[in-house]
Amino acid sequence: IKQLMIEFIYKRRLLYPSLTDRRWVWESDKIRVMEITDSVAAFIMNSFHSLPPDVLSALCVLSCFGASVSISVIETLEAEIQIPLMVPLDTAVAESIVDKREGSFYFIHEKLREAAYDTIRSEQRCLQHFRYGLALGDVAARERDDMLLITAVSQINHGGPQAVIDSEQGVAVASLNLDAGKKAIKLSDFFSAQSFFDHGISYLRKDHWSEHYDLSLELYNSAAKCALMNAEHDSVKLHTEQIMQNAKCFEDKFQAISVTVTLQNWSGNAPAAVELIKSTLSKLEEALPSVVTPAVTKLYLDETKGKLAILPDETLLCFPAMVNPSKILAVELLVRLYVSLHVSGERALMLIIPLKVIQISLTYGMSAHSPSAFAQYGNYLATIEGDFVEGYRYAKLALSLMKKIPSRAQDCNIIFYSNLMRLYVEPMQSSIECYLDVYKASMKTGNPYAVASSFAYSSLCLWSGKNLNAVIVSMKNTMKESKCYKNFVVLTLLLPIFRVALRLKGESDAPAPQQDNITDAFGETFNVGESDGKYALYLHSIMFAKFSEALMFRELHEAREAVEKYFSVEQCESATPTMFFRRFYSGLVTFWVAREM
Repeated sequence: IKQLMIEFIYKRRLLYPSLTDRRWVWESDKIRVMEITDSVAAFIMNSFHSLPPDVLSALCVLSCFGASVSISVIETLEAEIQIPLMVPLDTAVAESIVDKREGSFYFIHEKLREAAYDTIRSEQRCLQHFRYGLALGDVAARERDDMLLITAVSQINHGGPQAVIDSEQGVAVASLNLDAGKKAIKLSDFFSAQSFFDHGISYLRKDHWSEHYDLSLELYNSAAKCALMNAEHDSVKLHTEQIMQNAKCFEDKFQAISVTVTLQNWSGNAPAAVELIKSTLSKLEEALPSVVTPAVTKLYLDETKGKLAILPDETLLCFPAMVNPSKILAVELLVRLYVSLHVSGERALMLIIPLKVIQISLTYGMSAHSPSAFAQYGNYLATIEGDFVEGYRYAKLALSLMKKIPSRAQDCNIIFYSNLMRLYVEPMQSSIECYLDVYKASMKTGNPYAVASSFAYSSLCLWSGKNLNAVIVSMKNTMKESKCYKNFVVLTLLLPIFRVALRLKGESDAPAPQQDNITDAFGETFNVGESDGKYALYLHSIMFAKFSEALMFRELHEAREAVEKYFSVEQCESATPTMFFRRFYSGLVTFWVAREM
């Protein structure tokens, strides 16, 4: 085999003598990916049968793990299945079939791996994978070796449900997949995690919801969360529908509701998310006012201010944790409702959300979502009431609470809302860098705020005067992520700003201006003036970008048209990263248009 391979690569000038270096030179990268003709492949297959039986057997085992596998895994497997592997593989190394480097065994070429794998009868392959996976899984469980567990479960899944001998073994394998998926999430590998959870579900038998309810619920909830992060929206719907149909109580449906709300928010269907949350809050006995008047808002605000006035920051930081399950669910839904209302532009109800969360927290204790409410309250005090001192105080309090109530999954939300306040108090060029921290925290935990923070960073880089080349690169990356994760909200908001950046740089391929309507992820179109405040955030963002662009390039007609449409939409005075710019430029453009007309 060695002689044939050398002759083969020599004829293709991948191995040749170098007079300069006075030695033989080979193109190692090209050799690994080169195509091997059928005649050579056939020769390799025939040559494999001439190998000693123990070497061939070890190569077959190695081929089940792919192109390479760590030596420690082979050593562990050898001890468990009582088949000689290390010595035969060393023989294969001497025969130049396998390489041994950096703590792993490697096949010299994929054709060699395929040849070894093809010597296993097709009906035996799934059983072999399954056997090796179970053997390694036992060791991983005993030694609590996370990486070995992932390797073991991957092998088991190559075997598949057809290798399972009975329902009891199927449940055990499903549990192993659940554990492996959790380990993959800790490594921020959500694609592998989703694969483990989906495989775990496949091992469950027909009556699994009645016979193995807890395992089924956890697998479906975990699979739905990962599918959401991976933009597998059809899978999200399938998993959540199963949960809603089979959950025994309302508390067991909550995670499915939460995932559904997030999917609706970030795919552009915020009104549906709002209705789902409102109906769920009613069941939790935390219903919101059906009509929010200034008097109702003042009542909530005065009550919250009164309770907080007698509580110094030190006391708030020492508050006990919330333990009431229904209140924990209510607080999380209220925080998600804030996002939905922010997108749909229902300002009146949005103002009382953080107030209600704070009141619940002061009564029942602090939850992982409570710091977000304090940050939102600080934004309200600063941007709506003009009290920047108190607003900044509560933004910093939120970050301190975050450290006291560790919840990695919520850190990104808290930093995101706290940073809105910092934009108005600290130098913008430095404070916007915090959105990169939000992005990193979100990517590690699978939080949808990853794309939102990327959008905030990209757009603020433009308005704060950063280098245009860097701004455009950042925007392109954000749009690429938005498409990948099917986040239609961010994509809709960023496109008109991206056009401004390209025109400022003088590029001729700037995209055409967007239409004055928005089509959401479900095909419904919302036109300016038709929705009475729904999607006001979208429409304001598009018109803001249009009249800012028109001002920069002195396009009077376009500026007048855009600013008129901007003010024709119901105002959405919520705290956003670009709120200051909107106020300033809308006033400036209005003055310019009025003067010129």
